[in-house]
Amino acid sequence: MHDHHASYNLALVLLSFGIATIASFTALDLAGRVRASTGWVSHLWLAGGAFAMGTGIWAMHFIGMLAMEMGANVAYGLSLTVVSLIAAIATSAIALVVVQRGRLTLARLGGGALVMGGGVCLMHYVGMEAMHIDGRLRYVPSLFAVSVLIAVSASAAALWLVFRLNRSRRSPLWQRLVAAVIMAVGISGMHYTGMAAAVYPPGAVLLESGGLSAQQLAVSVALVSTCIMLAALLISLFDAHMTSRNAQLAASLQAANTELKQMIYRDALTQLPNRLLLEERLEEQLAGSATFALFFVDLDRFKQVNDTLGHHVGDQLIRQAADRLRAAVRESDTVARVGGDEFIVLLGESSGREEADTLARRLVSTLDNPFQIGSSVVKVSTSVGISLYPDDGRDKHALMIHADAAMYAAKRLGRNTYQFFEPDMTSIEERRIKLERRLRLALDSDTLDLAYQPKVEVESGRITGVEALLRWKDDELGIVEPSEIIPLAEDTGLILPLGEWVLHTACRYAQRWHEETGQALFISVNISAIQLNSRHFVETVKKLLADTGLTPTCLELELTESALVLNPDIALEALNELRALGIAISIDDFGTGYSNLAQLRRFPIDRLKIDRAFMAHAVTDAQDAAIVKAVVALAQSLDLQVVAEGVENEQQLALISQLHSHEYQGYLFSEALSGEELKRFWAAHASRGQAVDPSDEGR
Repeated sequence: MHDHHASYNLALVLLSFGIATIASFTALDLAGRVRASTGWVSHLWLAGGAFAMGTGIWAMHFIGMLAMEMGANVAYGLSLTVVSLIAAIATSAIALVVVQRGRLTLARLGGGALVMGGGVCLMHYVGMEAMHIDGRLRYVPSLFAVSVLIAVSASAAALWLVFRLNRSRRSPLWQRLVAAVIMAVGISGMHYTGMAAAVYPPGAVLLESGGLSAQQLAVSVALVSTCIMLAALLISLFDAHMTSRNAQLAASLQAANTELKQMIYRDALTQLPNRLLLEERLEEQLAGSATFALFFVDLDRFKQVNDTLGHHVGDQLIRQAADRLRAAVRESDTVARVGGDEFIVLLGESSGREEADTLARRLVSTLDNPFQIGSSVVKVSTSVGISLYPDDGRDKHALMIHADAAMYAAKRLGRNTYQFFEPDMTSIEERRIKLERRLRLALDSDTLDLAYQPKVEVESGRITGVEALLRWKDDELGIVEPSEIIPLAEDTGLILPLGEWVLHTACRYAQRWHEETGQALFISVNISAIQLNSRHFVETVKKLLADTGLTPTCLELELTESALVLNPDIALEALNELRALGIAISIDDFGTGYSNLAQLRRFPIDRLKIDRAFMAHAVTDAQDAAIVKAVVALAQSLDLQVVAEGVENEQQLALISQLHSHEYQGYLFSEALSGEELKRFWAAHASRGQAVDPSDEGR
């Protein structure tokens, strides 16, 4: 019988093509799992995949053979049938090994296609030989060659598709289905071409009772192979799902870790490195041997911005300051935020004193420019302290402590500058820390005190009032001067409670004076710029006046010029409210600040006080004398009274009298006196007929 006369069962042909498609789809999917896995898991996928894929190809082959209607039942030899199955599984294993690792080069593709094609042909033709027939099968050479060519070509196409669809990520389902159909066409084409090449001896087909019947083979092959392939597909799909889910979980975990690391190592407001990350980078640089510099940067009077304009403005100021600092340094440098208004700049390796000096100038300059925040223009400055490695410390703590001490030294020099660390700064910083602790204790225990210095009318010599001055004698520190107390209080946030205590104590003293003597005591109290710009300052003054019972016209508030220029609009609003109450306003230490004539005309000012620094040499230095004359002339042009501070001799008194100044105070008349000493001094002065004029009340 010749295959030219054979016919095929269409249903079984379609079934064989369907199984070829399933086998191809399984091969594509399992190849992806083999490539994606590693270690012993990869070997398991290789073994299971080869078995499922080989079983599918082998099943397609035998169902295709059963599709040929040969006019009699055909039996198959068990041994050769098993050999053909083993050949299919081995061929599948070789294919999976080829695609398991590396790139698909032309040589690799060609070699793999030849091996796979040879294996498929071996499976097919060994399976053909398994048929129990008399005689030998012969093959048409041309068709045999075509079947081999199709097998090799189909193998090459299969390898290329597997690589193409499993390069980096799982390909879409429709692409894998199309590829499976293409591969099935190749496999089926090879099979049916090989069937067509067979030439059967006439009458040679026999029924062998010892072999497998065609019906048994069809049922077992179709069911078992399909179950195996579907099971493999389901396992592969489940594994792919779990892998995808694990990948998503891993990605989520990575994102969470990144966010957590961001939270741990970054400042939430500015996204700058925080202290933890700074210290890690500092330790890395300390592990080397190169020199470097550490900067401690502090914004001057930042708390005042928060108190007057609100924390939202303060936050914007911090962000803009951080941006300026970032722009001022190199990429190799680190800018970190370590506190509310405190930053640390860590210079990269091999940076010495010269580079540090250049950068310090740049930092001070860039932060000295005004900040535009919404509709507000905010002006702050900065104080910078610098420590050098290894000269100023060999560990991170020493370097940061010494840079901090240098920063406070810069503040003591007037702020808006920088200082390199010097050994004696450590003891100064230790005193500052002790001062803060003792000052807090003094406020809590009410152990501070006030002294009162009389003001005198130049023309008549009458006492017109007193100025309340802070005094502090601590059990451990001894006498602490106001010049040391006030800057410390401003930097530590104690100025508001301290200022409120001074104002309350002075008002209470003046009211008791009035109650005891029947005379009004006109009292002046110094006010910090931070107090004036505090949102609740006016309400605080009203409450203190109500609590003490002092008439507002007996109170004068003395302000420095810096209090006016810091936030002019806020200062103007507060001073107008205070002046409306009847409280007098004077500018203290006039001539040492940055105010100008236009600003002075805006504010409800009653008096200008000439700073004692000008009065000290006014009679011996022509320049100081010119300044004093200019201040007096300015005050007279604005219809303001003039008070000269620090008058210590008759020559100074004669000068201000000649210039028609209104009042003076200083050691020439009296030093600052305690409350009880003032009463005795006042009584002695009154006995000479020079007491305060009651008409001065409310002046």
